[in-house]
Amino acid sequence: MRFEERTDVQKGIRSSWLSVALLGVAALLALAVYRADPSEPPANLAGYPWLYQRQGQTLAADENPVELIAVGDVLLGRGVADQADPFHYVAPWLRSADLTLGNFEGAIASPATGGPAPSPDSPAQPMILAVPLGAARTLEQAGFDLLGLANNHALDLGQAGLDRTVDALKAAGLSPLGGLAENLEPTYVQVKGIRLAFLALNAVPGPSGSGTPLSDMEQAQDVIRAAGTQADAVIVSVHWGYEYRLQADPAQRQMADDLLAAGADLVVGHHPHVVQDAQVVSTGLRDQFVAYSLGNFVFDQYEDETSRGLALRAFFDSQGLRGIQALPVYAGSQPRLMPLDQAQTLLERVTPPPQRLGFTCDKETCTLVTVHQVVNQSGYFRSGEIDLTGDGAPERISLRGGEVTIYQEGVLAWKSSPEWQVVDLALGDPNNDGRGEILLALQKPDASGEVRSHPFIVGYRGGTYRLLWGGSAVSEPIREVELGDLDGDGDQELVVLEEREGGCALTVWRWHGWGFSLDWRGPTGSYRDVVLLPSQDRRKLIVSVALDW
Repeated sequence: MRFEERTDVQKGIRSSWLSVALLGVAALLALAVYRADPSEPPANLAGYPWLYQRQGQTLAADENPVELIAVGDVLLGRGVADQADPFHYVAPWLRSADLTLGNFEGAIASPATGGPAPSPDSPAQPMILAVPLGAARTLEQAGFDLLGLANNHALDLGQAGLDRTVDALKAAGLSPLGGLAENLEPTYVQVKGIRLAFLALNAVPGPSGSGTPLSDMEQAQDVIRAAGTQADAVIVSVHWGYEYRLQADPAQRQMADDLLAAGADLVVGHHPHVVQDAQVVSTGLRDQFVAYSLGNFVFDQYEDETSRGLALRAFFDSQGLRGIQALPVYAGSQPRLMPLDQAQTLLERVTPPPQRLGFTCDKETCTLVTVHQVVNQSGYFRSGEIDLTGDGAPERISLRGGEVTIYQEGVLAWKSSPEWQVVDLALGDPNNDGRGEILLALQKPDASGEVRSHPFIVGYRGGTYRLLWGGSAVSEPIREVELGDLDGDGDQELVVLEEREGGCALTVWRWHGWGFSLDWRGPTGSYRDVVLLPSQDRRKLIVSVALDW
């Protein structure tokens, strides 16, 4: 194996390639292309949704991760061969990334034959994807850097066709990944001091021997483990699954589990020609992402689902995967970005269920812990019961449309002021006086008419429900509140999700006699739905928050 550092120089200049073995060895990448800073993404990409961000934290302007764009199936032959400029609408943002990866479908034809003439290694078969020789240069000009050849069409023109395809891609300054060999070997690329390892695998047998399916998962796992010791992140491109199925099948999911267990950080799939679901897996040490199928990118299929594809905009740093952004596309002979208002159905299919972070707290700080990802409750208050009067019979509290009501024995006993817009509330003993109370997070206008965010405590005293404590307006608006004994000292702490520039911050407060003082404030991130869960130490509670990408 060899390893080369890639540097940023004038756009379009690429360094020469070293000769490497063709069978099964992903060629070493030695490209030099000017790429845009990911902290200043092209305007037409900035608004597209995130499928994953590490710990829910948005990419900061001072971060400088490696940006990879991965797309699905790319066919430049057959019905696309006559398209003069297939990448016209997408080349600007393909070229903006540090690296661009696609799955190359087919084999480059000989100039002498110009077409898909069968060879002794590839007997006549119903479907042969022959690609013009100029396709390699077209891919290079569009901004591609790495092309996967591990698929069921790799041998459509026989071994000579595969060799010709590898040679043509390398001559254009591109790195072919995968191919056919008993011994797999990854490609290593270094950009901005970050080392990435790429591996392409095929799990789809081709008709009449066109392609060799992955049969030794243990070998692939060994390669991934070894690559993980030499790279900051491992990216695996996999040809798998059944065509035209919108959900991954059990075999794909089992294979994904095996690849992730070996240490793959990002797994991108293709072959079904339609977009399938995605998944975030957290081991507690680092997060991993699987996109089971990106569908078509450039292809001559125009049915509803085959004409919709997905590109991933993935970011990596020295800790591995930093973030994943979804770029839905209209696939076809000339793909283009899909407007967000037309992409909702596709995005609902690929958006993973929200991941949750967990924190255990003492009197000074909170630290990350692994929590169950499935929580059968919500932190958003709708209704609940608590004994406010001290007579042993709980009152019913409801929050609807920003208004709080208290029902005592089925009769309305109190409702919040019309000028209050209550965004959330928590039931408990926020001031630790041994009585049940309600902690409100509300918004109301101040003397000048400006709407400000306040924490209030409402309880029952002197035979009536009333405001016991009204906190001053806070500088960071309150989004959610919870009450519970986090550190096991017998007193309840107040957990607040506060709105800040760029997202939200999780904070923990303690009653000090006449108000709350701050114990801990976490980093800003994309968080929502705070719930308190029991810990192994039953005296304490764990703060669980969903990542809102």
